[in-house]
Amino acid sequence: MNRRQQTAHIQTNTQTFGQLLRTLRKQRQKSLSELSTDSNVSKGYLGNLEQDRSVPSPEIAIAIDDALHADGRLAELAVPKPRSRTTRDRVRPAQLPVAVRGFVPRRDLLDEAEAALAVHEGVIALDGPAGVGKTAFAVNWAHSIAERFPDGVLFTDLRGYAADPPEDPAVVLGGFLRSLGATPSEIPSDLAGRAALYRTLLEGTRMLVVLDNAVDDEQVRPLLPGSAPSLALITSRNRLSGAVVHEGAVRITLRPMTADESHQLLRSVIGRRIDAEPSAAQVIADRAGRLPLALRIAAERASLWPNTPLHALADELTRRQPLDVFAVDDTLAVRTVLSYSHDALPDKMSNTFRLLGLHPGGPIRIEAAAALIDQPPSQAQGHLSALASVHLLEQTAEDRFVMHDLVHSYALELALEHDPQDHNIAALERLVDSYLRTGAAATRLLWPSRPRRPIDLPRHNLTTLTFHRPADAIRWFEDELQLLVRLVRHGARWNVTTVAYLPVVINEMLFHRRAWSWWVPALRDALAMARQGRHRDAEAWMLETLGDAGIDEGRATTSIMLYQEAMEIRAELGDRSGIAAGHVGLGRAYCQLEDYDNAITHCQTARQISIEADDRWEHAVATAHLAMARAAQGANEEAFALLTTVRKTLEDDEDFMSSGCASTLLAGLAESIGEYGLALQHLDDALQTFRQVGDIWSQAHIHSRIGDVQADCGNQQAAHRAWTAAAELLTGNIEPTATQLRLQVINSLKEDH
Repeated sequence: MNRRQQTAHIQTNTQTFGQLLRTLRKQRQKSLSELSTDSNVSKGYLGNLEQDRSVPSPEIAIAIDDALHADGRLAELAVPKPRSRTTRDRVRPAQLPVAVRGFVPRRDLLDEAEAALAVHEGVIALDGPAGVGKTAFAVNWAHSIAERFPDGVLFTDLRGYAADPPEDPAVVLGGFLRSLGATPSEIPSDLAGRAALYRTLLEGTRMLVVLDNAVDDEQVRPLLPGSAPSLALITSRNRLSGAVVHEGAVRITLRPMTADESHQLLRSVIGRRIDAEPSAAQVIADRAGRLPLALRIAAERASLWPNTPLHALADELTRRQPLDVFAVDDTLAVRTVLSYSHDALPDKMSNTFRLLGLHPGGPIRIEAAAALIDQPPSQAQGHLSALASVHLLEQTAEDRFVMHDLVHSYALELALEHDPQDHNIAALERLVDSYLRTGAAATRLLWPSRPRRPIDLPRHNLTTLTFHRPADAIRWFEDELQLLVRLVRHGARWNVTTVAYLPVVINEMLFHRRAWSWWVPALRDALAMARQGRHRDAEAWMLETLGDAGIDEGRATTSIMLYQEAMEIRAELGDRSGIAAGHVGLGRAYCQLEDYDNAITHCQTARQISIEADDRWEHAVATAHLAMARAAQGANEEAFALLTTVRKTLEDDEDFMSSGCASTLLAGLAESIGEYGLALQHLDDALQTFRQVGDIWSQAHIHSRIGDVQADCGNQQAAHRAWTAAAELLTGNIEPTATQLRLQVINSLKEDH
């Protein structure tokens, strides 16, 4: 039995929201129209709920419950029930980062942790000052105990003390729920609903949940499992007293390393040379506060000059203000060691270091650094390499650089202290402009048939990335997807209103990838910046894109309002193509609500307007969605003809990303009427197209679809090969949509086995 058949069987064994809704409506002798009037929920959406094609929000469930006098029975079903235990056991997340290289075991701390594990009641909280090694210890220890938690390991960095604001627990829960097998339509939109579903899915399991870098009790409370066999392992600079008092957490406070541990860490970096100067090593350890991070920075600094005696470094540290990690500022040791490296920099390098503190975090491209410091990439690369040589940066593959969170915070602190506000904002504006140009260039290469109105923004004299092949542009998007989210949110906090245009220039990729769990919060920030900067065209784009996300999340009614608001702005700007796009969105929304007559009207209107605007791409998109609406009404021949025409138009325009999607729609249409051979033919066409442009994510998606169809045909070996290919292509992709797809195909492989 394949995955979809098994899921359908499971669902018939429990009463769903739709089944109870239909039963109660018939008992009360209400028509859908009457219930629509009484509950203020559209008739089409009610029909969709009765067929279990949508999952209602708690607010809608309560409204329907009240209208049917259901005494809370419907409202209780608003939070989806967990999958069956047999299915849930097959979803085993394994999200721990790679263990820290050169980790120095801390025997007393390990003993204390093992003792806490023996008596824990669901929570162990590790606290201590910055740089004391909380994350390194937690990750390494979690690896050693992971096998005791057979249901898997969840991990997240809550960014409690990073330059950016802490992670929103609702966003974290969205990612956790996807990792546990929940589909986007099953995930509630509010924090309370997500927390309830999370605890439900973990009930009866033995799961390890590692919550790194928490800011306070309020942030972690919704993320704690409700089942005692599971364990939440938390790290924080905060003592998390609330977790101890209210959750029964076992608290372990990490303190600086012992003298022997410090000596061992220094020796792992410097080598045997340290044995010849034990007294100097002791001074270095003491002046670094015996904090692992500060020790590594000092040791790596010493290792750059193998012929210089260690006592020279020890003397230099001694002349500075004594370190005391338990004084007012618990990051004093780290700051002092960082200042030792920073103060020795030439002025130009020092300026570069401060400006890099304005970067939103994550890998730093040479082009991005060039924009920040307003220099050519060749000069920027020299600056970055110089900073890496003193370990204020680390160089990764492909000429990118990363900053440790504490180093990044220190650089930002210096930028705020030493540089004028307008100087910092100008640097951020150049960074945003750099990504605007690069994103626009990638989009033009991948979607060449879509006309784009130029953005009227100040242009800086910047050198940005160029793309010669579609595969290069696709790879850039995948590499930068998370950084672009951070840049939008970071720019909004600095009131750089031009970040509103970042989701505009990469809009096709956002719609194509649908990484909404990452992007929706950033889209809301971009909308606020568009309104603040009076960028009316960007405002319309953000409203439309939030509408697209809403449809994918099952909130078509909300999306309709967003599209209508965007269309008012488009009309004000005289943007005919934008108005057509709004009608396409409305067509999609009404399709989801099963109001196909309205959907067809809007798609036909979009086609007519796009002809008048001479917009072949928007006409093709409108025609594709018209085909899907007609197919839903049973007009399959017409739908096939429309989609075939769309694909031919897009291929003629060499818009292969879009033509591959058209082939995928044709495959779905063939599969829906049982034409499996034709479906496989269209899927193979799509696969070849996505290989041609180098779209790894889409190739994995198509392989997954091929596996499902082959399984429906009884071709288990072919299905196994396709699912295996999908899983291999997605290995290492951390974006939630990709990880969810990989879990699905791995489940299919296990069922097949």
